Amino acid sequence: MGTMSPNELANLWRQDAISVEMAIGHITQNLVHLQGALDAQRQVVQATLEQQRELLLTLQTSLPPAPLPHRATPRKKRGSA
Repeated sequence: MGTMSPNELANLWRQDAISVEMAIGHITQNLVHLQGALDAQRQVVQATLEQQRELLLTLQTSLPPAPLPHRATPRKKRGSA
């Protein structure tokens, strides 16, 4: 028997058409599935973050340093003593 979706489970629960044990079993199966999907996404995010860090490090080491911005010195107002 496959896992029911949360909406399907809720509908059956409201109709008293599913036992507590059956509902808990399906909820547990859904939770395990969601946890697996979350773990897979987390791995993708971690791998992408690591790739971006490596790319940034490569860029930082291969590009010349950026020139410092020119800081203008304040000018004296004309006509003041």
